[in-house]
Amino acid sequence: MDEMSRIFEEHRRLLEGIAYRMLGTLADAQDVVQDTWLKWSRADAREIREPRAWLVTVCSRLAMDVMKSARRQRETYYGTWLPEPFLDERAANPAEQTHIDDTVSTALMLALEKLSPAERAAFLLHEVFAYRFEEIAAILDKSEAACRKLASRARMAVRAAKPRFEASPEEHHRLLDAFFKAAYAGDAEHLKTLLVESVELHADGGGKVETVATVLRGSEAVAQFFVRVLHERLAGRGEAKIVTRWFNGVPGALVYESGALVTALSVAIDAGAIHRIYALRNPDKLAAFPNALPE
Repeated sequence: MDEMSRIFEEHRRLLEGIAYRMLGTLADAQDVVQDTWLKWSRADAREIREPRAWLVTVCSRLAMDVMKSARRQRETYYGTWLPEPFLDERAANPAEQTHIDDTVSTALMLALEKLSPAERAAFLLHEVFAYRFEEIAAILDKSEAACRKLASRARMAVRAAKPRFEASPEEHHRLLDAFFKAAYAGDAEHLKTLLVESVELHADGGGKVETVATVLRGSEAVAQFFVRVLHERLAGRGEAKIVTRWFNGVPGALVYESGALVTALSVAIDAGAIHRIYALRNPDKLAAFPNALPE
């Protein structure tokens, strides 16, 4: 491996992290990283004093360009859009994961969707990747004061959309387990005790599979929905199997029906109860997981 390739591979994980958090789509993030490599491989190494800064700048600017077109596409997306699952291979064994990675949570990714490309970049570079505003100003080609304002606006928007209290992995496991047991048993009343009254269900089928077309709100409606799906439809046939898998920084659940993956479900927890449920059912976005029920 030559020196240019070695340096790029040394920073690949950083670039992939930035691109995914900017775009929420793995294919787009991978394309951005590949385009960054192409520009890097054609650059004159003698003119690059700080490779990390050069790579992050190029990657961030490319991601911002892609984000502009991606937002137009999402305006015509059928139903509710959810980000593609982010799988950290280090979290393949749930028992080995000990902390929540809030920087790739679905709640954060959805909050970031409401920001402008510049706001999103400024927020991520400062809050997640610990870049100084002096550095961010060079990356975004804006003044330091402008970058501070961008990050401040983004921070306020993100805080308004995210849970107030952080939940532990143990709390996620406990609530997910209780949630599925209550739904599978058809116990809507117990299920409602696990949900905040204003709970929301965000389900992404991409227009390819059946699911709720809009965000479903309220503990009564959400509880009844899952009782219908898991108890009335599947429990009697014994066809639903649940497998725990970490993705987007939290313990989630893969739901298999007749041995085939149909849903990747995760939750956001606030003050000891579920306040958001994210059900990913679009087959294209489930491709990162094993399609067949693991042995």
